[in-house]
Amino acid sequence: MSYNADDCPDSGDTVGAGGSGTTVELNCATPTSPGMTRQDAVVMHGDGGSIDGGDPATSIPPMAGYEPCDPLIILNLFQSLSATTNSLELQMKINLHLKALTRSPYVFLVPILHSSEEGLIQVINDNVLEKEIRFSINSSHFRSGSHHNGYPFVIDDLNKDFSEVIEMVVGNKHNTLIYDILGPKVSKLQSQTSTTSASSTSSLNELSFTSVQQTHNGATMVAPHQQQQIALFVCIAGDSLSRSRYQFYIDDTFRYVLGHLVTAFELYEEKRVRDQCQNLLQVARRLLGKIGDLGQLLRGVMTEAKELAAAERCSLFLLDKHTGELVSKVFDGNEASKEIRIESGKGIAGYVAQTGKLLNIRNAYQHPLFYKGVDESTGFKTRNILCFPICDEEGVIGVAQLCNKLNGFHFDKCDEEVATAFSVYCGISIMHALVHKQVQKAEARYKLSQELLLYHMKVPDMEVNHAIEAVKEPDREQDELYQTFPRFDFCPRDVKDHALSVQLAMRMFYDLNFVGSFKIHEYKLARFVLLVQKGYRDTPYHNWWHAFSVAHFAYSLMMNLRLIERGIITKMQGFSFLIAAFCHDLDHRGISNSYQTQTSSPLARLYSSEGSVNERHHLSQAICILNDSSSKILDGLSTTEFKECIDYLRELILATDLANHFRILPRLKKLRAEYLTEGSNQRLLLSLMITCCDLNDQIKSWKTVQHVAHLVYAEFFAEGDLEKQMGLRPNAMMDRKKACIPMLQIEFLTTVIRPTFEILVQIFPETDSFLDTIDSNREQWERVRNRAAAQQQGNGSEMASGNGASEPCNGCNATAECCDFTCYTKVND
Repeated sequence: MSYNADDCPDSGDTVGAGGSGTTVELNCATPTSPGMTRQDAVVMHGDGGSIDGGDPATSIPPMAGYEPCDPLIILNLFQSLSATTNSLELQMKINLHLKALTRSPYVFLVPILHSSEEGLIQVINDNVLEKEIRFSINSSHFRSGSHHNGYPFVIDDLNKDFSEVIEMVVGNKHNTLIYDILGPKVSKLQSQTSTTSASSTSSLNELSFTSVQQTHNGATMVAPHQQQQIALFVCIAGDSLSRSRYQFYIDDTFRYVLGHLVTAFELYEEKRVRDQCQNLLQVARRLLGKIGDLGQLLRGVMTEAKELAAAERCSLFLLDKHTGELVSKVFDGNEASKEIRIESGKGIAGYVAQTGKLLNIRNAYQHPLFYKGVDESTGFKTRNILCFPICDEEGVIGVAQLCNKLNGFHFDKCDEEVATAFSVYCGISIMHALVHKQVQKAEARYKLSQELLLYHMKVPDMEVNHAIEAVKEPDREQDELYQTFPRFDFCPRDVKDHALSVQLAMRMFYDLNFVGSFKIHEYKLARFVLLVQKGYRDTPYHNWWHAFSVAHFAYSLMMNLRLIERGIITKMQGFSFLIAAFCHDLDHRGISNSYQTQTSSPLARLYSSEGSVNERHHLSQAICILNDSSSKILDGLSTTEFKECIDYLRELILATDLANHFRILPRLKKLRAEYLTEGSNQRLLLSLMITCCDLNDQIKSWKTVQHVAHLVYAEFFAEGDLEKQMGLRPNAMMDRKKACIPMLQIEFLTTVIRPTFEILVQIFPETDSFLDTIDSNREQWERVRNRAAAQQQGNGSEMASGNGASEPCNGCNATAECCDFTCYTKVND
């Protein structure tokens, strides 16, 4: 329970300085410090003989004018104390004994824990506090005076926390006298941090909140080869008139009970540490049970940390080893609406991550690393912070930050010990969770690989040899085709023959001189193209013909704009660009990223945390083919060149996600022809060009545009049907009952296609014909829309009541070449 001495009745003795806490000048004369003057009425102290654990030679006889306590009372007290080793019970009995002798409103003991450099308050009179109070009293607060000048041991400055804690627990109605009790003498060899003193209660010979003073009062020094530590402080309400009398009774009491009391405190601390270890083991057991879900584990870590240290709030950051930033997606146990990132070395958490050292901040607003802007924006008041690193065998992997100690003054040494031990268990749990996640990913990859191997057939040697011979010795028809093949208006979808498309794909590598420059073996090149072709599924749109069309446009850009010869891109960038165009949709299943995420598909479980689910799978499949010994066309590259190529490949394939394109669109609009080789502009240009390649069907003839629209919406509607079967509501463009294809195509051309190609034309004016073709195709879609509107008006209420025909016309299938799309059309009023 909490205790306040303001509620206690005054004793019969005079007690100075009332409840205002004001300071007055008092003359604190004592037998061992004659004439010493002290200016502090809130906290006072006394001097006396040595209580050092039983050395009669240095004991001070009873002070003149005071009768010693009845031996029977002391004996009964000692008998009562010897019956228990419970430190709380011992304190209550000693407090009541001293209170009866001194008739003071309150008495309490403050044991000093030298191992953790803390003071401890547990009991006021016979009332046990609901929560013990710990505060720091480190060794710098105790200094030895000059032995040459006869100075005794003194305390240089009463810890500010100590004085504030006293006021917190007993109020400021009474002055508080503080006496220090010395423990047994020990050899310097046994304790390098212990202290020496001359007086029994030594009474903190000089205490001051504002200055450091040393006095020499002729006190007897302890032998130089021995040292003493302060075992505890005794705090009693009283004034200077009571000082000497209180000192006498304290001397008389602790001469007999000090050893037993110190042992009890040591047992208490040992039990506390043991219980703390047991609690940590329980925490570890709970955390290890959550390693299957990293998010749940992180929330559990925060909850356990708050409970162990009694904190109001907790934040947990994990270290992104790629960027060096601290990342948090969970705040105070809840999912954050936005990911929080902190640069290395910035702020309190950044400092702890960088140094690997625990930071205990008692006053947050006075610390230079604290940023109070967060408090101002949220209304939360941060008083104190305990921030500690979470480490594995290699170093820091995260940082936990606790805010505002509950039911306490601030985070203490005990909290630091708990945090340090707890961080070890956190590190183990988080590393197990990350490893578990890697295992899950490996299992998912294995299943996908098995699926891929079962789905795709092996490339026969006969097909490889046939492709190589056809490229080396083209027939007359192929020669004629090669003449128009590099042109922008060439339509790859008109090729139709798979074998011929493979030969043309290989021809791209020869025409751009990649085969000779990068030492590509013709057998591996042929097998690479054939494996890529077989790596595409037979979906309506995202199939080999789409990849062939995208690769052709990349080839045409490099050939017609002479990008490599003009130094706009490097040969390595061009090589990676062409490979990415072929592989950018490998093993596409005909469903979108949003569907993958909604249904928690194997791909989503593998890649959803990184975004661009489909694109990351395409990249993975591309690397699998490039790593196959029979199709390793990167064999001729050095290690540095190989890493560079894979890096470009990753960027280019991920850039085909339109979400990434829109994210960098403002930067793309700033590209200018004269600055293409500066900074990151080359990479931005490559991202723009791969997007244009992916959308190149829209700058072909109207016949091709119509055909591609059939293929695209066949996939969209199939996905919409799947969503309906699962009870989901599909997007309007994927709902065959609601989609108005001409309207959707007009919007797509206006908001996506034309703005993207406008940037390309701005950089390369020679491509301005692309915009004319886009505008022409948009006019065609407007005519289709108008015909559909007229037809609907002619049909009257029969058409107006529905969303169009329930079934498409005979021409609307994956291989249809033309259709007026009225069967899919609904005119929206």
